[in-house]
Amino acid sequence: MTILYLVIGGAAGTVCRHYMSLWVANAADSRPFGTFAVNIVGSFVIGVFLTLAAERDSWPAAVVMLVAVGFLGGFTTFSALAWQTLQQLESGDIGAAAMNIGASVAVGLLAVWAGATVARAAS
Repeated sequence: MTILYLVIGGAAGTVCRHYMSLWVANAADSRPFGTFAVNIVGSFVIGVFLTLAAERDSWPAAVVMLVAVGFLGGFTTFSALAWQTLQQLESGDIGAAAMNIGASVAVGLLAVWAGATVARAAS
């Protein structure tokens, strides 16, 4: 049954990632920014979800598998981040590549902390 939760969650997360990334990339006229936004939103949501799961309620493993591993695993796009950063490096735009990696990690960490903080405040 676990595999079914992963497949359903992963498929839904992948579809949401595609459309959110596309929407943000078009709005900002920047494909890396679409990926960046998805990673930050995913970091925030996983911070909220896993904090609530661990500290507020004892949710079934199936729910955690469906949402955290399946949906959010399909939703966040660090492999796309790595590929786009490689493309920036190969085109000689080292500053943009460094900013892409540094900002994604730093702001992602800030977002997961903010998500955990919001979840704890809602308790």
